[in-house]
Amino acid sequence: MVLHTYEIDSLPTEMDLEAFLGAMLGSQFMLCHDFKESKTYVAFEDADAHVRIKHAVAGIGMHEENIAWRRLSLPRYAVGYSATRMDRDGRVLETFRELYSILSHSGAMFLVSFVPASAEQVDAARLRVEEMASRKSIRLTRNLGSRNGSPSATDSMQMELFYESDERRMLLSLLESLNAASMRNGVAYRVSIIFENNAQVNEYIKANLFVFENRGINVGSVNEAYEFAKHADALPLSHACAAGYLSFSERITRHGTITTRYGCGGGNIELGEYLHGSVTGRGETLHLDYRTFNLGAIISGLPGTGKTATAMNLIRQLSRESDASIVVLSPTGEWNAFGRSVGARVIKLYDGTVRLNFFKCDSGINIERFYENLAMLISSASNAGPYKNSLEKSLLSAFRKSYAATVSPDPAEVYACIENAVIEQHGKRSNVGVKLTKHGENVMAALQNLRLLLMNPQFAYCDGEDFSGLLRTGVVFDLSLVSNSMKPFFYALILNQAYGFADMLDTNGNDELRMLMCIEEAQLMLDREGESAATLDLEQRIQDFRKKGIGLMLIAHSVTDISPGIRRLCQTKVYFRQSADVAKYACGDLVFGEEEGRLVTDKLKGLPQGRCAVSYIAIEDGMRVPKGSVFVEVMFSQGHVEAQPEAKVGKRHAKATVITVIENAAPKAGAAVRMIYVGETVFEGVTDAKGRVVAEGLLEGKMYKMLVLSAKKRETREFSIIGGVDTELQCMEP
Repeated sequence: MVLHTYEIDSLPTEMDLEAFLGAMLGSQFMLCHDFKESKTYVAFEDADAHVRIKHAVAGIGMHEENIAWRRLSLPRYAVGYSATRMDRDGRVLETFRELYSILSHSGAMFLVSFVPASAEQVDAARLRVEEMASRKSIRLTRNLGSRNGSPSATDSMQMELFYESDERRMLLSLLESLNAASMRNGVAYRVSIIFENNAQVNEYIKANLFVFENRGINVGSVNEAYEFAKHADALPLSHACAAGYLSFSERITRHGTITTRYGCGGGNIELGEYLHGSVTGRGETLHLDYRTFNLGAIISGLPGTGKTATAMNLIRQLSRESDASIVVLSPTGEWNAFGRSVGARVIKLYDGTVRLNFFKCDSGINIERFYENLAMLISSASNAGPYKNSLEKSLLSAFRKSYAATVSPDPAEVYACIENAVIEQHGKRSNVGVKLTKHGENVMAALQNLRLLLMNPQFAYCDGEDFSGLLRTGVVFDLSLVSNSMKPFFYALILNQAYGFADMLDTNGNDELRMLMCIEEAQLMLDREGESAATLDLEQRIQDFRKKGIGLMLIAHSVTDISPGIRRLCQTKVYFRQSADVAKYACGDLVFGEEEGRLVTDKLKGLPQGRCAVSYIAIEDGMRVPKGSVFVEVMFSQGHVEAQPEAKVGKRHAKATVITVIENAAPKAGAAVRMIYVGETVFEGVTDAKGRVVAEGLLEGKMYKMLVLSAKKRETREFSIIGGVDTELQCMEP
């Protein structure tokens, strides 16, 4: 005999006990309650029984355990029945519920055996019970009858006591149970209990059960007890009555179950194992069709729940099933190794090894639309607050001039045009300088992020990588070196390049996936108020992306980080555990019945790592069909990759720039100098005895404005110098 043992580690809040019993298909099994280890096991010979149980009982959790059972101490065997455990609807209540509170600190072993009974055994037991009830009635009548044969008041009282007693009620209910078993072709179980000798258990059984047999037995292990119960003579009980003995300790975790309709999805992209009743895996994998990802996807959940690993798993499969290029924006470096493993280029911002000109408009892109989108995205990401519209207006005016002559303008020249546009619209020039209005000063202050970007050598030059080429082959943008305040700004600039590339594609991509953009921490690119021009623009683009075969995957910690309009448009949703204050909004995005809403909300608050609720689209007969939401345990193994060494590229080191100031044909010592680039002072110094000053960190080949200050710093002389080029300045005496 090979005995399979499974530990039951979780149960549904409302468990269908008869479904558990029915899943055994009339085979023997035994419940083993080990109160020393505070665990409950089910043991059976049928190797496939655990699969049937998981299918029949939504929400039960069980896993196989190879257990070295300890020896039973003075085991006893008992057969009993209780008729007082019936509620008004006739359902059998938990027979041993109170017993567990007694046993919880005893450390005892308690076994409940279920052995299938044949139809002949049921009929024989029914005849025995009928005989017991008949003899009991006759015996009492004769004992209580009067000498003259007529009933007395005492006789009537005693007869009434018998007919109203628990004893008679037990016999009648037991007979009813056997009749019910006969009506189901004799389907019944012989139920008995085996327990370690314990005075409290004995007292409980005597007080709560009609015990037909109670004796000590000679078995020392669960295997021996299982074999003994197979041949022991116990009363057959119907399914309903036998199910009453399927009681479980309150220490077992209870889960609220949610009934969902499972559908395979019809695709080749594996997401994870479908959870029956939202709790128990049943060996069925939820598949998604890669063609549905151009409808947009959202992955949301608290930190550590499995969002990034799930996204990697999906993207790896999508890259295999389609020819889509992969574009990832990540605020950390965790996507770098993954990107290299799928053949994507990894570009790390602020490392100085790769030049990028975010103002470069690649060939084939409509230049007017390119710079209009650029103005809108920069103003949305610039923290301009109420001055966003004014900033966007200035940017549009500047870009119109910058892109009039070239599609790849110098970033410093672009900034100069922006600054001039702000002055024209919100200030005026005079012979002593520039006077800005308060509005203009605020707009100029909002350009601080842009100035910081342009002073970095990686983004300061007009030549740079071909963004269209990067997007076609796949790229991961690593923003781990970028400050949190600057990340939204970089997201905007990168997205503008992606939007420009998308505009070049035709609209025949409805059934294709040409490019997938994955945005980690998507809230960095979206206005929390949901009313910004960038957010409204993205809502429109999600609708257009389907026709162009572009998929957008947004990853965020909270669903409320993404505007409701965008959440409605993205039709694949993978929601992991949500915080208590936003779980109801996540529930509203999913497709569950109204009566399940509260239960789903509670479930989303406590999902363990790797488990999520999924709403998805299937393709059936060429049509996109929305499916009801289901719960899934995702697969992590496909998402992780081994770390790979990064390619080592030497950084460019800026050459020191030597400036010599000559006045009246002699070196001017002690002259204060100041150098300005894109409106910011980048260097200040004083000439030495030879009239020289060495400026470190100037960008090679970039034009700087240099001011030579008078002794009182009131009168200045202005020059233009080139970074990296040693220059001698001839100053006239003021």
